[in-house]
Amino acid sequence: MAIPLSATPPGAVAVVVDVDAGPGLRSRLMNMGFVAGARVRVLENGGGHLLVSVGEGPGRTVVLSRGAANKIIVEVEAQPGPEKALR
Repeated sequence: MAIPLSATPPGAVAVVVDVDAGPGLRSRLMNMGFVAGARVRVLENGGGHLLVSVGEGPGRTVVLSRGAANKIIVEVEAQPGPEKALR
């Protein structure tokens, strides 16, 4: 099921399905690596921002506003285990 990146819990791994934004924001997000098929891991999801690792391996770590994260549509591959959900 496709959901906005902003709804993805910390520790989850997801794959980008689409970037549903205007041309300017879409271009900026794509330059950061948020393209269809890219694997992302949510490191932090709280307050007004998300900390996300983009790409395979350690990837590139980026901070996104909640508004920008709402525009990135993903499919979650792996949910965090119970120990991560309690943090």
